[in-house]
Amino acid sequence: MPRNETAPVFTLQPFAAPRPTWWQAHRHQVLSTAALVGGFVLGSHSTSTPAADAPPAHIAPAHPSSQPTPSR
Repeated sequence: MPRNETAPVFTLQPFAAPRPTWWQAHRHQVLSTAALVGGFVLGSHSTSTPAADAPPAHIAPAHPSSQPTPSR
């Protein structure tokens, strides 16, 4: 006997889930792009970094009372 192709299909989910909206499907991309742009803006406008041409911490000798060594 040939198989009947019009037999009903029984599933545990009688209704298919609706298609997600554009926001539901792409919100991770939108939020990650916004986070990257925000991080770049905050990082490039940050003034908490020290100046690159800072003078050395001290320029005096370690023991100013010691005698200089004679040159030979």
